[in-house]
Amino acid sequence: MKLRKILSLVLSLSLVSVIPSVHAEELFSQTYDMTEAVPDGENGIVLEVEVPDGDYTVNVKTGGDTETSANIYINGGERVRAYTLEAGETQDNEQPVVPKDGKISVQILGDNPNVTEIDITQLPDRTETGEKPTIYIAGDSTAQTYKYESVYPQTGWGQVFDRYFTDDVIIENRSMGGRSSKSYNNDGRLDRILTEMYPGDYVFIQFGINDGAENNPERYISVEDYKTLITEKYIGEVEKRGGIPVLMTASAAAWWDEENNNFMESRADYADPTREIAEETGVKFIDANRIMTDTWNSMDKDDVLSGYFICEQLESKAYPTGTNDTTHMKEKGALRVAGLIADAIPEDVPELAQYLKEDEVFTDISGHWAEETINGLAEQGTVEGTGNGCFEPEGTVTRAEFLQMSMEAAGIAPVAIRRS
Repeated sequence: MKLRKILSLVLSLSLVSVIPSVHAEELFSQTYDMTEAVPDGENGIVLEVEVPDGDYTVNVKTGGDTETSANIYINGGERVRAYTLEAGETQDNEQPVVPKDGKISVQILGDNPNVTEIDITQLPDRTETGEKPTIYIAGDSTAQTYKYESVYPQTGWGQVFDRYFTDDVIIENRSMGGRSSKSYNNDGRLDRILTEMYPGDYVFIQFGINDGAENNPERYISVEDYKTLITEKYIGEVEKRGGIPVLMTASAAAWWDEENNNFMESRADYADPTREIAEETGVKFIDANRIMTDTWNSMDKDDVLSGYFICEQLESKAYPTGTNDTTHMKEKGALRVAGLIADAIPEDVPELAQYLKEDEVFTDISGHWAEETINGLAEQGTVEGTGNGCFEPEGTVTRAEFLQMSMEAAGIAPVAIRRS
């Protein structure tokens, strides 16, 4: 819904009492008494405030003597979905916010929003780097972290990305299923990253699967608006905070072309514009879509498909009748994709190469009957060696080790096993 400036002005000048806060660093901090604000039809209650450049938290407080029914938008995006409170209950709705065009706009809808107060507080600038560099991943369901107990064996590449890095870097996977670049931003997920990150942190940006959903207005964004949003906010705001954006094309689907006997290019509708953004801005760029497609076409078809979320009946608790999903991954495929992205880092993001783990090559399994199986399990992160390039394939396995490996294979609390 559009925010009406005239209503905002009326609220700011006549209905809203401003309670100033005093603090040493002279950061913007205002509390707005909303008890006299009256909803204006379909526009609800709107407060629009000009603020200095920076990062903020906005807290919308609701609740009262009557039942509350509210829904909160900030800068045009739905931040808090519709909720109700019983009479006498109160709720704080605190959100991280990056101003839009120098303003913060708050809109509260609902049959009886019961807004009592809105606090807008500027956060101190983060001028020093964090204790360790952090890699944030802003993406969709192909990268998200899944709960194995509910959707095993579905796995996002961001969920296992940390297996390719040393402990000297932090991986924060903030990807979320069903999100496009537009809805991820409107949800406030990007603002949360921007208000947390430190100079020197990295933000991997991967969208394009859900962005073209014309039948879903929450997700849909035109190619032109996609390029503007990615360029100005995802890239621009990260750089403004001293961070390093890493743009990526969408994860490739396993679409098989029977006529040409190969895997087809996928997601080109937004992958091509993403490549254009990278060319126009000079931002660091990993063409994951092309890397994956090229790799799939160098592999056996069935081996590629074995990594996708294609399940037999009862293989997945969440989908007992089976799946034929050639977009999402099982753990095997997620590890493969994460490994391909990690392999691209030395060339595309060379500053991060120092944090990559070295490939572990076992020197004592050559010719062993289980060589292929051991290497496969090691690739999946199920087993590790004993150190110094050894695996000791004839060594004994304790009951605890066997149980842990079995649990890992079943997707229960995955923990790599180090032979001892």
